[in-house]
Amino acid sequence: MSKSRPVPVRLAAVTLTAALSATAIHTTAVAGPADDPRPKYGSEQVPTGVTPPSPKSGFAGDVEDVPRVRATAQNFGRLASRNGIGVRTYVVSEEFGNARTLDVYTPRHLRGKKGKKGRTVILVHGGDWQKGDRIDLERHAVDLARLGFVVVSVNYRLATEAPWPAQRDDVNASIRYVRQNAKQLNVDNKRTVLIGSSAGGQIAANVATYGSGKKRFRGLVTLSGLISPLHMAKKDPAYSNGVITSMLLRCPLGQCREQYRDASAITLLDRKDPPALLFHSLKEQPWGPQQAKDFARAGRLRGVPVKLVLLPGRQHGIDTWTKVFPTLKKWLLERLGTKDR
Repeated sequence: MSKSRPVPVRLAAVTLTAALSATAIHTTAVAGPADDPRPKYGSEQVPTGVTPPSPKSGFAGDVEDVPRVRATAQNFGRLASRNGIGVRTYVVSEEFGNARTLDVYTPRHLRGKKGKKGRTVILVHGGDWQKGDRIDLERHAVDLARLGFVVVSVNYRLATEAPWPAQRDDVNASIRYVRQNAKQLNVDNKRTVLIGSSAGGQIAANVATYGSGKKRFRGLVTLSGLISPLHMAKKDPAYSNGVITSMLLRCPLGQCREQYRDASAITLLDRKDPPALLFHSLKEQPWGPQQAKDFARAGRLRGVPVKLVLLPGRQHGIDTWTKVFPTLKKWLLERLGTKDR
């Protein structure tokens, strides 16, 4: 395949390099405040009956060729700039508009350079497959870039736009683009970790286990990953406007079981896949840590190191960021190393 020259817009680089050192399931419970008994939805969740507005997006760098978006966030990139982090948006393909754009965040020590091999983290946003955008993760990308990582934040078609496997296809297209342009983007293709939260955790886990994940990623991290649409369709097919059955898979479980299996990383996991670090809150509603536990158990049986960290309370997905960051930081440095090459 010929290499495509990056179209500068703004890019967020995320290195998929999360790997564990033991094949047993490691479960860690983190202490925290008492749980609030009142129902609460996380920022990446969509209650049934609610139709999310068009996601806001934004672009950084040369914006002449970027796709048009219906809602634009005017302050995108300001946080990165204040922290000395470079950010540019790149158009992977104009075929699906903003769905195939990505932001690359370049740490201070790599700005203005090319050909370096920076440890890389790739971020996949959540939103119940119905909302969200790559720019939502600017704060989190900046936190990682300040540790010295090149961070890539990617978009994908929402389930309201296209059914599975469009989401996997879009994320894979962005990853191919980053790998093909690694020298210009200062990405290390051999030291990359993939991180996904909520619905983004399902996509990230599927990408990391579809084929031989070890060849591309040093690790996988999920935050409240909705890893198994198969499990979700069995337990609550009406969840979040029936998103699994009527939007993501667009087929009843009884008629399309193989499609559900294809979308569920647990059924794809084998020893060719990278180590994983899973975070999940014990009292999340409606999806507790069962999917994460099932993935960890499958990892143990199939020879894939998986560490499961159970958090107190009911925070979901990216909302747990502050709580998980110290553990995540340590794990990333162990998997990706402390210095670039």
